[in-house]
Formats: sequence, structure tokens, C-alpha cells
Amino acid sequence: MARADGILAVFDRMAEQLRFPEPEHPHYYLMAARLHAYSEADRWALVVETVGYNPRAANVVNVLHRLGDSIVGIEDDEVWHHNRVDNFLDLFEEQPWPPRYRQVPIIVRGRPLLVDAATTIRPEELFRLLVPEHRDLLLADETELRHLVPADLPRVLRLDDWHHVALRVQPPSAERERRRRQHEILARHTPPEQRVPFEVRPSDVETYRQIAEVLATADPAHYRPTAPPNTHWSNWPMSGAL
Repeated sequence: MARADGILAVFDRMAEQLRFPEPEHPHYYLMAARLHAYSEADRWALVVETVGYNPRAANVVNVLHRLGDSIVGIEDDEVWHHNRVDNFLDLFEEQPWPPRYRQVPIIVRGRPLLVDAATTIRPEELFRLLVPEHRDLLLADETELRHLVPADLPRVLRLDDWHHVALRVQPPSAERERRRRQHEILARHTPPEQRVPFEVRPSDVETYRQIAEVLATADPAHYRPTAPPNTHWSNWPMSGAL
């Protein structure tokens, strides 16, 4: 089996490259999230989905981050994007600004979905109304997941909500080391209750340490969170802020 510290190193490397999933991504108004852990013998994969409204892409986009090791034909750190709304351009009147909802069905993956909402509703608020009833339609189906993960690799854990801590990671460099040393010097003169860590990496977060143990052992019993889940969109008000 893989070692948990090696799996955490992959998580941290993705974070250094700004490719680890973040619920509060500034380009996406978060709507839903889901995590899938796969493991067997010397193979493992983690797929984290974040669904959100992306104004720049003019769609609701499911972003799938795939992390893994020792799986032939698949890179360790790939990201996929799936647009979910088929008729986005038909939903809003562009003039006058801001856009007004035309109160027509939203077609998601070929299915027309009726939403009872005012014409003045903001787009991100409109699309979030889909989540309670149609969450699974917005997230990846098994075919999409198995495009990223071999069909013979068993899923050992799936989470619809978990505890995430906003990451703060810098790639290795001489400048990073200079700032780290400066931070350590300043921290010596700061009361312990006021100290802020120089970085927050996935390996610093209980959730991802436990998930690494699950992946290393193929045993979901290692996932025993002590912090409450917080990946509901309401907990990340700055998502989509840019």
C-alpha cells in the first residue's frame, strides 16, 4: 500500500501549484461539492468535485480535480471541466443590465428543470435553487468519474460534505524561505493566541490527513472527523468574488 505521508506530499504539491480544490474559488459561485476516494493495493485516486456558476464561462461548471498515483495513462494532477446548463444563453435578458431571468426551464444535461424564481433574481442565486432537488444531476455520473479513475479501482469513501480549511500555500523558492524566516522572527514577539501560521497546507488539515490514511489503507474507518462539515456554499461567501 501507499504511505499516507507520500499521499499528503501529492496533496501539498497540488496546493503549491494552486490546483488543489478550494470551495471559495474566486471565479466560481459555489453550489455543491463531492469527494470520492479510491484505493486498492498500490494504487489510489482522489476526485474532488466543485460545482459552481462561473460568469466568465457563462455556465454552471463542474470542476473535477483528480489526484492519484501509479495509475497508468492518467497524470497525477489533472483537472476537468464540464458545463452543465445546455441553454444558458436562453435564460436571461441581457438588456437592461443586470440581466433578467426569462422564467424559462433550465435545461441541465438534456433535462428541463422548472425553477420558481423572480425575474430579478441574481444568476448565482437562481442556479443554487437547483441544488436541493437536482444535486446529483449537477455532479459527475459514474461514466464521467470512470473517465478519470480505472473501472477496477474500488471506491472506498464518498463525502457530500466535509471540513475544509482555506489553504495558504506558496511554491518553494528562495523568496518563500526568506518570508518564512521573517515570519518566524515576528511570531516570537506575538502572543500565542494571536499567531497566524505562515502557511496552511492540505497536510496541516485533519480532514486531508485522515483521507490520506483512508487512501493508504483502503479502510474508510480512518475517516473520523472531529470538526463539523462546512463545504455547503453558504459557508464560503467569497466564492465567485472576482
